[in-house]
Amino acid sequence: MATVEYKCPNCAAPLTFDATKKIIKCDFCDSEFAPDVIESENLSKPSRHVNSRIDSEYIEGEKAEEYWMKLNANTTGYNCPSCGGAIICTENSAALFCPYCGNPAIIESSVSGDFRPDYIIPFSKTKDEAKAGYKKFVEKYKFMPKEFVREHTPEKISGIYVPYHLMSCNVAASATYSGETHERWVAGNKEYTKTNYYTHKRAGHMSFENVPADASSSIEDSYMESVEPFNYKKIEPFKSVYLSGYLADKYDMSIEQCRERLDARVRGTITKELKQSVTNKGYENVSVDSHSEKISDETFSYALFPLWLLRTKFKDKYYYFAMNGQTGKVAGKLPTDGKKINFVSFLFSLLGIAVGFLIWLFANNNKLLYGIIGGVIAMIVIFFVARGIIYGKSSNVASKRDADFYETAPVNLTVDTDTYIRSHTSVRVIRND
Repeated sequence: MATVEYKCPNCAAPLTFDATKKIIKCDFCDSEFAPDVIESENLSKPSRHVNSRIDSEYIEGEKAEEYWMKLNANTTGYNCPSCGGAIICTENSAALFCPYCGNPAIIESSVSGDFRPDYIIPFSKTKDEAKAGYKKFVEKYKFMPKEFVREHTPEKISGIYVPYHLMSCNVAASATYSGETHERWVAGNKEYTKTNYYTHKRAGHMSFENVPADASSSIEDSYMESVEPFNYKKIEPFKSVYLSGYLADKYDMSIEQCRERLDARVRGTITKELKQSVTNKGYENVSVDSHSEKISDETFSYALFPLWLLRTKFKDKYYYFAMNGQTGKVAGKLPTDGKKINFVSFLFSLLGIAVGFLIWLFANNNKLLYGIIGGVIAMIVIFFVARGIIYGKSSNVASKRDADFYETAPVNLTVDTDTYIRSHTSVRVIRND
């Protein structure tokens, strides 16, 4: 298996992609080149060992034992094109660094043939910007353990190109809903509520372009979806020179393995928009009676998108932080201090005692017992609500259930009917005369 690296035409030192200037740079002689120039002139240097074989020529003693352990864990071996040293990596690696000389290397077989991407979005955010984004994310959350704030240091931050399958398609859907409208009025000491019941029928179609699905099993999907969207205006035809200086994976999940997530997202969007076409007219308590969707005209492409990944460890548990390497959008999870959270939640709940007491007292003709019950209930509810909100702020990682950003236009309705069914009027005594 061959590895390659791009060499400076002036001094033969390794080249890397500069995300700030969007150029290919030589850190040794400070020469700068346009990516198209480097790619077209084919300035890559092949490995001196095309059929890589890692054996005792490179690895001895403890290193040999470590190598064979890694080999049994779906790793593979290559040779550095600069120094010939052995590189151990996962089978899905597409770009990496030599542990001996530190030079970048690109694995040809991982970016050729079926694994050659159609597109790439080059890095725009630098490592320093990723570190600053992590620092800002940490500083915003005030409920971390003191030990973590005082002692933690990020273990590793890496720029990596993540493989994505992109799906473009058309979706048609139809649905039937039940909905209500309400009319309220007061007469004497009574409040009347008239509820009108309706059946709503909707049908329509939508188109989507390049809905993404992370195609690497080694990265949690929710992190990748949390840093979306990527700006497709900056997408380019794939050039392997953009990988220089970064890590990269090739996909190990097929299109079929990603289809469930892709289909669910486009279905989620059209289902949501059909329902919104009912609620936007003022109908309430809208519920789904039946629905169906059909996806057609699917086309797929393969792309590499930039991501900064940072890992930190606290009390034997790893916490991860991800930044979109193009837009700077961040996603991460932080450790929490349960005692701090419970204390602050309790302070908020104390406010609920007074509010709940007064509301229930006046609503029940100034009966003290009802006021006390209302205060206790409000205290408990506010405590758990505040606690949930504070815990929720420790993470902004969440899976996507829609593909809103990738729709080419809002849903085009072909059926849009609202049919009155019946009415019902209820009466409530609001005061005793």
